[in-house]
Amino acid sequence: MNNTPNEQPSNVSMSQNTITVYGTGTIEATPDITSAVIGAETSSKSISEAQRENAETIFEIVKTMHNKGIPNENIQTSDYRIEEEYTFENNTKQFLGYRVTHLLTILIEPVKKTGEVLDAAVASGANSISSIQFKVKHPDQYSQKALTLAIEQAREKARDIARSLKITLPKTPHQIIEIESSSPVYRMLSQYQGTPIQPGQLTITAQIKMVYTYPT
Repeated sequence: MNNTPNEQPSNVSMSQNTITVYGTGTIEATPDITSAVIGAETSSKSISEAQRENAETIFEIVKTMHNKGIPNENIQTSDYRIEEEYTFENNTKQFLGYRVTHLLTILIEPVKKTGEVLDAAVASGANSISSIQFKVKHPDQYSQKALTLAIEQAREKARDIARSLKITLPKTPHQIIEIESSSPVYRMLSQYQGTPIQPGQLTITAQIKMVYTYPT
């Protein structure tokens, strides 16, 4: 059976002297690390004043992160910018001042500390928290497990077909192709509203195509 470019692969297909099967493996993983973007936005008529206030706030945030056991390597600047602020009154552009934004990407582990760390960041002056993502620290080990399950499923399908047709398959398939593999689908909070944090589970999926040849 041949698939056209727009068709999804069928569950099982056969052609002369070959058996082609597809397998899917799915693994659920518990997040063990949180990534959050934490920062400060300050505004002033004076650009140097806006920068000074921002730097002081960021210093307090970083000090608080250290006090919560987060090392320097888990704290990284992800955005720093200075923008002019304007308003329009009676179709006239009015200069308001400068806004300085400094955002830090913080890696928090274990996940259970997330609420505590975010609360502490707010208490130390952070007025911007976004992009809270729950991740697994070593996703490759889960991807490998999902791939193993996909291969086992495809192999079992091929054995079932071989038994039905009363043919003998070789121990090793002629071809194995990984046609799809997804990294963990990170769970994300769109808005932080306080301490309760529920990371849930992450899903990792792998799909393979396996081809066996058999004698006539």
